[in-house]
Amino acid sequence: MLLLACGGYWLYTPPSPFVPVSGLEPSTVSMIALGDQGSANMQQWRVGQAMEKVAAREGRLDMVVLLGDNFYGRPLTSTRDLSWQTRFEKVYLGHWLSHVPFYAVLGNHDYPVSQPFEIEYGQQHVGSGRWQMPMNFYTKDFGSVDGRPLVRIVFLDTAAPRESLQQQIDWIDQAFQAPGPAPVWRIAASHHPVRNQGGHGEESDLVTRLLPVLQRNKVDMLLSGHDHNQQLLLRAGEPAWVISGGGGQTLDTLSISPADSAFAASRAGFAKLDLKADQLRLAYYNDQGELESDYRWARNCPWMAKGCLLPGTDQKNIAQSDH
Repeated sequence: MLLLACGGYWLYTPPSPFVPVSGLEPSTVSMIALGDQGSANMQQWRVGQAMEKVAAREGRLDMVVLLGDNFYGRPLTSTRDLSWQTRFEKVYLGHWLSHVPFYAVLGNHDYPVSQPFEIEYGQQHVGSGRWQMPMNFYTKDFGSVDGRPLVRIVFLDTAAPRESLQQQIDWIDQAFQAPGPAPVWRIAASHHPVRNQGGHGEESDLVTRLLPVLQRNKVDMLLSGHDHNQQLLLRAGEPAWVISGGGGQTLDTLSISPADSAFAASRAGFAKLDLKADQLRLAYYNDQGELESDYRWARNCPWMAKGCLLPGTDQKNIAQSDH
């Protein structure tokens, strides 16, 4: 009874305002990306512990990107709902996770009831203040190199009614065609993937309408979830399709075509991106914090993702350890 009482007290105790990590070199940005995490089950907690473990081992984390379906089950009732503690605040703790912002997008399970409370939680800096969602879609720059943003990310809302899709297409054009120094890396984040070889398949309107705007703005990759697994899909002339939907919900099966798939695993875990002016590293980890797959992209590579995002040295070590 005492343990239950202490556990209940801990869950209901409001988190302290977070103090951002300081002293990090702005010419590097390190981020973790995962979606479909908001289950409140032990799988979500295991992934959270693995995220902290990897950040501590690698010694760098600037931010986390949450790729939607932030709250499964009963919808939120307010910004004071206990689900904020069991699905976010108390799940992601540690030397690194307690001190970095979490930039979130909306998923289909966040609509229609939870969505306004998620935006309000971000706008009012409720709780620890780590939750970042100023509106249902938004843009932000991270890092800097020689007066240029190191990376610009457009956070999209693909779960919104499709009537808003054109507004978001225009938003992407404005974000990457605005006057001023161009970002070194260009990323978009959404809940729904454009390319997908998992059980949810592809949505034709995203392929026909979202893909062209990503291509004409030379977006390097789209981070997404929705399918509860990990995928890296590469097609000629297209962004890298990074699916990281193993954040905590029941996993989905995969139906993979080797021609398009660089990596696929129906396992819980997350993706980690480390960006510099001359190179990007993409790595997938499982829920134990173990490296599953590792890729490098040299910025001076003249091609799009296919032909530029290549297996890294850690990938070779993984292959050797598997034999």
